[in-house]
Amino acid sequence: MDLSLDGKVAIVTGAASGFGRAVATTLAAEGVRVAGADINEAGVATAMKELGGGSGSCRGYALDVASRANWQEVVRSVEEDLGPVDILCNIAGPAPGPVSGHVDTDDDEWHRQIEGHLSGVFRGCQSVLPGMMERRYGKIVNMCSFTAHGTVANIPGYDAAFGGILAYTKDLARFAAPYNINVNCVSPGNVETPMTQGWMSAPGARERLLENTLIGRIGQPDDVANWVVFLASDRAQHAVGIEINVSGGQLIA
Repeated sequence: MDLSLDGKVAIVTGAASGFGRAVATTLAAEGVRVAGADINEAGVATAMKELGGGSGSCRGYALDVASRANWQEVVRSVEEDLGPVDILCNIAGPAPGPVSGHVDTDDDEWHRQIEGHLSGVFRGCQSVLPGMMERRYGKIVNMCSFTAHGTVANIPGYDAAFGGILAYTKDLARFAAPYNINVNCVSPGNVETPMTQGWMSAPGARERLLENTLIGRIGQPDDVANWVVFLASDRAQHAVGIEINVSGGQLIA
């Protein structure tokens, strides 16, 4: 299927590795000029150089998603380097801290999750919206999670952040649709990424995960990236405020 994305400009956060890199790679393969943004400045620079083949069509930018000033700086730089932003893929966010439960989770961990996920998405959207509204075109795809539905116990900050992203996506979609801006989200289950490799390597972890994954295999970043890129295309122009669950059946297991 031709997604008609050739020549579009996209910002992808967390593009140095994992979901973000998979999304950036899939977009670049569709002819999108990709601005990869990541707190890992060296890592994202290397990733984008590899994707663009030295052509300059993919560029890396240092970004702390929790910083409003950093967001505004990156958006300005991307517009100067690549052109007006057509697509924003909010992928970046911190891994959950140690499982400490609802009684013992401290304020630092709570705020780290809310700032790194929910507030990062909010600030990113705010930074690109004025330009998209003026041009009356835009696609925003937020990374959510099946944890927004309370599927994983004892990581309250992480769960609450994604619950907030799900609600915010729907609220923003309602506001943005009259400007021809589509806002949607994708909610993965447990997928094999650098963030999850640690706990997946524990004895018996993969076996337990497979028991709860109805499709019978552990998800990979590309499984999620394909949905993100579809929602970023005009093939999904009638999708407004939807959540795509990509968990291999974990959410209903």
